[in-house]
Amino acid sequence: MNYWWEVNGVRDDLTDPRTSTSELVQAFLPGSRVVKAFNHMGCHDLEDEARPAGAADRKGIALAGDDPDDRATIACLVHALGFDPVIAGPLADGVRPQPGTEPFDADVSAGELRAMLARSPASEPGRAVSRAPGRRQRRKPS
Repeated sequence: MNYWWEVNGVRDDLTDPRTSTSELVQAFLPGSRVVKAFNHMGCHDLEDEARPAGAADRKGIALAGDDPDDRATIACLVHALGFDPVIAGPLADGVRPQPGTEPFDADVSAGELRAMLARSPASEPGRAVSRAPGRRQRRKPS
């Protein structure tokens, strides 16, 4: 659920910083329960980088969703697939690891990923999101 202009073409409707693509999917499918995950790491890294729990070189996967139970379910899936889940926050925080941000294409530990997500509001993409009129305030990742 990342909009990536290099793949999807230029789409003004998907570049509005007031909402994330994941929030657009949630709005389009109002009865669904959307959790964004597995979006910032390349598909080949996902295939090659899975590690058992406790491995020193295990990588982190960010996830964002509005419902804590849904986030917990997906965190279990992330863990079962060989990665450490990193909760970015509600679905609105799905903008933190999208294309153009520091965590995008990051192949790093959960601790490094948490630090990247924490730096996101101070980054240029993060400042653009926070300046957008009508953008709801986001909380810090947990």
